[in-house]
Amino acid sequence: MPIVSDFVHILGDRTTRIGDGSHESGFTTQFRTADRHQSGTAYITFMVKGMTVTNDHADVFVNDVRVGVLFNNQGGNRDHWQTQIVSLSGAQLNSGDNVLRVVPVPYSGSSSTDHFDDYFIRNVICNFHQST
Repeated sequence: MPIVSDFVHILGDRTTRIGDGSHESGFTTQFRTADRHQSGTAYITFMVKGMTVTNDHADVFVNDVRVGVLFNNQGGNRDHWQTQIVSLSGAQLNSGDNVLRVVPVPYSGSSSTDHFDDYFIRNVICNFHQST
């Protein structure tokens, strides 16, 4: 049986901030994976920048199940973009509508105005196996 795959742009080349003043409860969006192969695999790629002063990582959820994290870049350059990948099984995706949620991370030196180590994502793409 041939293995086929598809991908869906969840978030294009639009920079989205997660943290103080924007998406303070996390970034949530819907995406569709039509005819996904349940016993196959999938992965979601993210471009990430920021998250340089926290000790924590940002949890990533698909359909309310934690599937991985976006790793902090502690001590790194706030302005450098990194590609990060979260892998998951095809069974964790619905054949149809899905929900992606990425949570903010705390800022350890928080003040009364800064509660999170703000970071940014863009070019979020889900690749998945499809049924033939």
